Amino acid sequence: MAAKRSVGVTASSMYLSEALPVHVNRVSESFRLELHRHEFYEICYVGEGKGFHYIEGETLPVAKGDLFYLPVGASHVFRPSTPDPDAGRLIVYNCLFEESFASRLIDAAGGDPVIRAMLENPYPEQPWLRIRDRDGALQRSFAVMYEEFRLRRPHFVPVVLAETLRLLVELARGREEAAAPAGNSEGVPRMRDTDAAVDEVASLLRRAPAEAHSAERYAERCGMSERHFRRRFKERYGMTFLEYVHQCRIQYSCELLAATTDKVAAIALQAGYKDIAFFNRLFKKTTGTTPGAYRSAGAGRANGGGAP
Repeated sequence: MAAKRSVGVTASSMYLSEALPVHVNRVSESFRLELHRHEFYEICYVGEGKGFHYIEGETLPVAKGDLFYLPVGASHVFRPSTPDPDAGRLIVYNCLFEESFASRLIDAAGGDPVIRAMLENPYPEQPWLRIRDRDGALQRSFAVMYEEFRLRRPHFVPVVLAETLRLLVELARGREEAAAPAGNSEGVPRMRDTDAAVDEVASLLRRAPAEAHSAERYAERCGMSERHFRRRFKERYGMTFLEYVHQCRIQYSCELLAATTDKVAAIALQAGYKDIAFFNRLFKKTTGTTPGAYRSAGAGRANGGGAP
């Protein structure tokens, strides 16, 4: 008979306190940490690399973009794919919180029964959950939480709470989608599943905003006429297909302006615009400022500037 593996318990007091009931960190996983259970709630996001996640007797290959929710009492540990750090590493972001923070999340969710059940029931009554980051939105939430927590900006706890709630909602949606009936054998959503089909198109637009997007092509992908697709898209998102494409591209250009020193013309091209004059007009119409002013304002905030 195989020996039963011992499972340690990680106490809340290691990371959390009454004054600060939430903790966000970034960890390079290794083979040192043993299988363990938590006295707290945990949301984990694989930010870099590949490896394995051992949860309650299951071994799951993981890679960048995997998001997990671990209720109180679930045992787990991450392992990189190799013990050699030069051959590859596994970077995981973690959001840990205790019961008082969970209560605030339930209140912020308006008592949503699914969110309440996720946060009030320990494992195994509440199972662990896993979803994939399809468009980078989950990574952005964790990036915001991690930066806010490290810098301890004024009112950082409510910001972390808001992003944590966003992640819990996505986890709940992912669980419900996994339980929904599958599409037809050709992989084309059924006509009554138009919301899911349009949502998938929107996700594709967010993931690759600079591509040459065609409403006609996406309509065919969704099994709709182009006219019906355009109508359903506007009903779903409150703007036309083209307006949504521009929104995604301008958001992407904002990210490039903040993260790179590339010239505005180069950023416009990366965002899908060959006409720099058109890009400048659209950027100002959308954001209220020019690309150059947007970058300067961001640099000022990063250096501690801004209103007193």
